[in-house]
Amino acid sequence: MNLNSTSIICDGCGLPASPAHIAMRVQSLELATRFRPIHIDVLFVALEPRPRLEDDFYRPPELRDFFDPFLSSLNILSEVGKQGTEANGHEADVSRLLEFQRRGYYLTYLSECPVAPEDANVARECISRLAATLVKRIRFNYKPKHIALVGTNLNPLIEVFQQAGMGPLLDFNQVASLTIPDSGVQ
Repeated sequence: MNLNSTSIICDGCGLPASPAHIAMRVQSLELATRFRPIHIDVLFVALEPRPRLEDDFYRPPELRDFFDPFLSSLNILSEVGKQGTEANGHEADVSRLLEFQRRGYYLTYLSECPVAPEDANVARECISRLAATLVKRIRFNYKPKHIALVGTNLNPLIEVFQQAGMGPLLDFNQVASLTIPDSGVQ
C-alpha cells in the first residue's frame, strides 16, 4: 500500500501523518481527556506538546522541565508530608493533575502534535496555519472563561484572539504571555 496516495491529514497539526503519528495523537487525546475539567476556567495554550509521549503533560511526564515549574507557578505543589497518604512519585503527580483539573485549568496546544526542532519561524508558521482551528476549538469545544498563553512565542495569537472577539478572555494583563521559570518556555 502506498502511503503517499492515501495520506491521512492529522487533525492535531494539520499535516500528512503516518499511522504511528495518528496512534500517538490518539494516546495524547486519551491522556488529556482524563484530566479535562467539565467547565474550563483558565485554558492555557502552549505551542506544542513534548516530542515523546512519555513526556506528555497529562501522563505525568518523565521529563519534568515543564511539568514541575508550570504546576509550581500555579501553586499546585506535591503533598509531601501529608499524613496517611503516599505522596511521592506517580501518585503525587496524578494528585497534582487532579488539583489542576479541580481548579478548572486545562492545557492545550496550538499544534496538538510536536512540530519541528527549535526554530524561530516554527511558531509563526504554526500560528498562520493553525490559529483559525484553535479559535474554533476554543469557541465551540473548550469554552473557557479565560485564556492564558504559555510562552512569548505565542504573542502573535493575542491579535488573532482580539480579531476573533476573544480579547476579553485573555488573562494575565491581556498583553503578556505566561513564562514558566526554569522550563525554557518563554
